[in-house]
Amino acid sequence: MPLQSRKSLLAGVLTAGLVAAPAVALPASATTTESPAPASTGAGASVSAEEATEAAAAPAAEGTEKISLLSFNDFHGALSDGYSGTQFADTVEGYRTAFEGANGEGSTLLTAAGDLIGASQSVSNAQQDEPTLEIMNALGLDVSAAGNHEFDKGLDDLTGRVMDIADFDFLAANFVDPETKEPVLTDHEIFEVDGVNVAVIGAVPNNLYATTTGAGLEGNEVIDLVEAVNGVAQEIEAAGTADVIMATYHDGAPGNGDLATEVENSSVFDSIVNGTDESVDVIFNGHTHQEYDYDTTTAGGKERPVMQAGQSGNLLAAVELEIDSETKEILGYTGELIERSTQAPEEAAAESEVTAEVYALEQAAVAEFEELKNTVIGDIDSSITTDYQTRIEETGSWGAGGTRRQETTLGNWAANALKDRISLSNPEVDLGVTNSGGLRSELLYDQTVASPAFADKPADLVGKVSLGDIMDFAPFGNTLTYFDIPGSSIKQVLEENWQDGNKALHLGWSEELTWTYDESREQDDKVTGIWISGEPVDMEQMYTIGTLSFLADTSWVGTENSAPDGYEGFATGQENQVDLGIMDNQAFREYVQAETATAGHVRPDFAKKAVEVKDAMGTVAPGENLSLTLDNLEIDSDGAGEATSVAVAFQPADGEAVEVGTVEVASDGESADLSTLQAPESTGAGELVMTVSYDDQYESTTEVRSALTIDEGSPENFTDNAPGSRHFAPVRWMQEQGLTNGYSDGSFGKDREISRGESLAFVYRYLDPEFAPEGEPFPDVAGEHTHYAPIAWAQANEISQGYVDGQFKPAREVTRGEFASFLYRAVDPEHLGPEQTEFSDVPTGDAAYQAITWLASEGLSVGYSDGSYRSDRHITRAEVATLLYRYETMIANEG
Repeated sequence: MPLQSRKSLLAGVLTAGLVAAPAVALPASATTTESPAPASTGAGASVSAEEATEAAAAPAAEGTEKISLLSFNDFHGALSDGYSGTQFADTVEGYRTAFEGANGEGSTLLTAAGDLIGASQSVSNAQQDEPTLEIMNALGLDVSAAGNHEFDKGLDDLTGRVMDIADFDFLAANFVDPETKEPVLTDHEIFEVDGVNVAVIGAVPNNLYATTTGAGLEGNEVIDLVEAVNGVAQEIEAAGTADVIMATYHDGAPGNGDLATEVENSSVFDSIVNGTDESVDVIFNGHTHQEYDYDTTTAGGKERPVMQAGQSGNLLAAVELEIDSETKEILGYTGELIERSTQAPEEAAAESEVTAEVYALEQAAVAEFEELKNTVIGDIDSSITTDYQTRIEETGSWGAGGTRRQETTLGNWAANALKDRISLSNPEVDLGVTNSGGLRSELLYDQTVASPAFADKPADLVGKVSLGDIMDFAPFGNTLTYFDIPGSSIKQVLEENWQDGNKALHLGWSEELTWTYDESREQDDKVTGIWISGEPVDMEQMYTIGTLSFLADTSWVGTENSAPDGYEGFATGQENQVDLGIMDNQAFREYVQAETATAGHVRPDFAKKAVEVKDAMGTVAPGENLSLTLDNLEIDSDGAGEATSVAVAFQPADGEAVEVGTVEVASDGESADLSTLQAPESTGAGELVMTVSYDDQYESTTEVRSALTIDEGSPENFTDNAPGSRHFAPVRWMQEQGLTNGYSDGSFGKDREISRGESLAFVYRYLDPEFAPEGEPFPDVAGEHTHYAPIAWAQANEISQGYVDGQFKPAREVTRGEFASFLYRAVDPEHLGPEQTEFSDVPTGDAAYQAITWLASEGLSVGYSDGSYRSDRHITRAEVATLLYRYETMIANEG
């Protein structure tokens, strides 16, 4: 009789007609028969420890016997002063005692699906996870799959120190020698469980090398996890050495929705569910930290459970197998997810010797951790802080993260640390970034943060960084994550530092990033330049960002929830996200240790990443005075010096840099006016490179860049478009490109509403000025009409066909929606608007819906802060110039 779930017998009646999961290519060793629709009751609800214990006391029916296979996963050293490890032990012991009391001693098998250790909570992490391993020994863990985090300190550490402590093995059938293809670790073990032989096969995730920082994996190979498990299972089946075969994969479903959805969303999970060999009777998962209890049907009609028990010991998975006493054939099964016990640890310890031993071990670990907090992990040369002094001046009290709206040495230091640690797994990471709200303490040279005031450090900790400093600084338990986003998303993120036009937050970035902005510009258009290692950011190019799981989160997308700290840009165009699972405090601790080892200490960097550039002229004539002011030159953190001077050079796109001169910084140290300097005689496109010097102890410098073209024929600015004024750059660009000559009084008419004919003239001159019109497409646009050629061009290219009465009405003011349509049809992008409207006043049936959503998707125009677009509002000449300028700089020039 095939393995049959009792609960799925009823479920089969209730869920008949479920849509089949899509077929996938299976490993060569798996069956290639088309899979039927998987039977499932959904992710499955959990039961309390008390309910599970009561149910476990039921004995087997006559002629049968019962064994129970237990699994948990991703424990991650979950020990704490709340004694969560003891409560997990109470869960196991309570269930195990009840089940074995009814079905015989040794009728349970306790297994784990990987990541017992690594990325651990502080108590265990600070002690190299030794308390967790000792607790697992006390709990009687029989075997564990190897997870990615078992390799965090390298293969030698796992096979040496870790396995020397553990009384159990770690299994990995798919981690093999690249030449012999033999497993580096044990691939399976067979246990006698109350007279039933149970084989347990383990597997690491396919992307092991991308999900651990262990440098000592020594070039071994990871083969497909399902293919490897199938190979071992088939050998066991052929040899007849086991009555039951269990696969424990350290990988699983990406979510805990219905089975068909999860199979569709993950090719790995699809392969696990539909590709695992028929001989495997039970499947446990890990790695994705999900909670599910699926009843699945194989291609051959066999039903088997697929389960994962969350993380950190919050659940225990139990599969009870009903077995024929004589033939050892499996007759059926039940599966449950059991919630962690909430019983007080001292009460639990009084009920079980095993739990009492675990409690004693966890108490000792917590006590040891309290002492370890003062353990020195590195040296600090000078305080690394937020702008907490400004926060105290404004509010009268210290606050974690300082004001959170300004660049700080601590934010930038944390971003450097994240990039450094993530680079050990992915050397291609371009930038590190962190949020100011995640900076929960200061790294001080001779003080500690204490309430209500700062306290002096003990003499032996002055100039030192302790483990406690790091734990206080990064207490949230975020994990290190990296992903790819386009340059346009980096710009979006930087723009999102401002909310409703006001600076609200400021991210910390690693040293590679520099950027400029202009506070006077509109919301979502304040960032004027972005560079990575001195190279301009390409809006279309993908960049790899290393950060914390908090900022990487995309679960809010498609919901009414807000993005983390309001930074939606991290999810815009995001691809290839990898969560390394490394705890943030572990990464910061390792960074302090590494920097101390190589440089002798950690120290602040007082160079600014972000500087305000105002009144910048895009084009000047040789010898013409520069129009440029630098502002917000100083970082607001302890130890920062004053900016003293700015050395300016012009770097042509081709050729050697030309020195322009040096200016002194204003007495307040925050601004420098470059208008006394003259452009060199060199001509052509390039950048001003401005080096700001400071008088701090490190003689820091900040490099600021601003695009500049030196052109002998450069026209004077329009009288209403002074440098620094609203829409200056777009209007100046239109002028420099010869797209407009303005009005006879020397003005551009920035705030004037623009007509249909005028707006098309701008687009026509920009895109297709060589077009030769034929005929007169509209009765009200004769050949001698001022805008005849642009309108004829628009009609010929199906940009506008006029009104139903056959006229074009060139003098009528154009609306925001109409001009969006003009530009959209003119550039003909590949775009499909979302099924649900993005703007409260633009329904999906709106004639300009595709055009408006295209503008929004490219960041050319994102509407108003109230969620509206106001497509019927008349657009101004400067607004048209801005849309064309953004298209040129963000799309055309970057493509």
